[in-house]
Amino acid sequence: MSPSPPAPSRKPPGGLARPVLWGAGGTALSRVLGLVRDGAIAYVFGASAGYDAFLVALYIPQALRQILGEGGLAAAFLPVYAQAQERGEGEALARSALFALLLLLPAVCGLGVLLAPAYVPVLAAGFSPETMAQSVALARCLFPLIGFISLTALASGILNAHGWFFLPALAPAVLNGGMIVGAVVLSRATTPPVLGLALGALVGGGASVLLLLPPLLPLLRGRGRPWPPHPALREVGWRLTPALGSFVVAELNGLVDNRLASYLAPGSIATLQYAMRLFQLPLGILAVSVSTAALPHLARRVAQGDRDGFRAGLREGFSLTAALLLPALAGLLVLGKPIVALLFERGAFTAGDTARTYAALAGYLSGLWAYALVYLFSRAWFALGKPFRPVLAGAVALGVNIGLNLWWVGIWGTFGLALATGVAGWVHALLLGIPLWHREGGWISLWVLGRVAVAVAGMTGALLLLAPLLSPHGPWVEVGVGVPVGLLLYGALAWALRLIPLLRGGR
Repeated sequence: MSPSPPAPSRKPPGGLARPVLWGAGGTALSRVLGLVRDGAIAYVFGASAGYDAFLVALYIPQALRQILGEGGLAAAFLPVYAQAQERGEGEALARSALFALLLLLPAVCGLGVLLAPAYVPVLAAGFSPETMAQSVALARCLFPLIGFISLTALASGILNAHGWFFLPALAPAVLNGGMIVGAVVLSRATTPPVLGLALGALVGGGASVLLLLPPLLPLLRGRGRPWPPHPALREVGWRLTPALGSFVVAELNGLVDNRLASYLAPGSIATLQYAMRLFQLPLGILAVSVSTAALPHLARRVAQGDRDGFRAGLREGFSLTAALLLPALAGLLVLGKPIVALLFERGAFTAGDTARTYAALAGYLSGLWAYALVYLFSRAWFALGKPFRPVLAGAVALGVNIGLNLWWVGIWGTFGLALATGVAGWVHALLLGIPLWHREGGWISLWVLGRVAVAVAGMTGALLLLAPLLSPHGPWVEVGVGVPVGLLLYGALAWALRLIPLLRGGR
């Protein structure tokens, strides 16, 4: 029987700028709501042992959210899906993949609930017996969240391939909304209160799946049965193992940080978490949006045998990461402390917590652009059908991170752990980028990098001159004036330097 014609879909745009903007718009709303969530959690729980217990319990689901939602599943599925679309079999592959995931997830979730007493002590061996018991109970409650996260990740990958970027990027906002309700409302009715936060996360996870169903279902219609599996699922499985391995290695950095921080003062894990939230804000909005848009673009070019188009897409992605991430890095270094104070310093969150969180944030920021490049370069290797290279590079970077963690934690505490993560990011980026340049060179534009550097330097100098005038008036004025001034000044300099036309061409 001849294959059914491909489902109607939006025509994917030729360049990266438009899908990046759509994805960044949805992600920005999600991340802003994430900051509201963190502010609500900081007000209710502060940097406490109870919140430490929740964060450790959430670690595995959160890591899988990063692995599946922002990496492994999409990276493994999309290149194969692009090839299937070229053959008119994309719809059948999507149905088969979704059905296989629905069969697998109940067993995975059940196993996670059963093994919680075994893996939680590995994540935070320094916890007291009371905090450890609480964390195990919360982990059992939260592990089913992995099912919702996995379904959302696959649905997002399918929608990205059809030109939908805004709604999949918005899906995490629903999860954040559930956690806000859990912190502010449900925690008042549960014992311990942090259990309400866990229940809110489950409600938000289920709602995020429902959000994607309306655009997804028309792409799955057809008469073919989802079982037996589509033959291309074997290729997805072959790519999935190293793709997951690559991002698991990256997430192990956080595991090492948490384990070592559990031996420091109470609240140290929470301090790293608050700093990581701000670090992830530009990374999640900008870097993930670029790499998410780049993956289907690069995969299509590989499927069509268009090497020039592949290099052009990679060049555009590289230029966009520089133009978007470097000003964000500079802005957070200059305004990071008042931003932390504005977002979190109330209720149980003290001025001392603000100082410690900003120090950790500064350490993480040393690797901000590096991790953006890791996202992009990993997608490029996945599109090329070389998924094992990111695994090897990540393993080396993990070894560097562990060594620096053990060295610096005794010297600088949480700042040392964060700085080690930033340095390891550069090791990871270089190990991916150098061989990619040797294979598909020509994607670094010195014209773009030079003009970005001039614009960032001008913005940073102005903010440093402005800071002493604003600081006596408190964080509301520092952030309320400093952020828009920085954005407007960088935009004006980018326009004056004709940076935007260069970004569109990537040259």
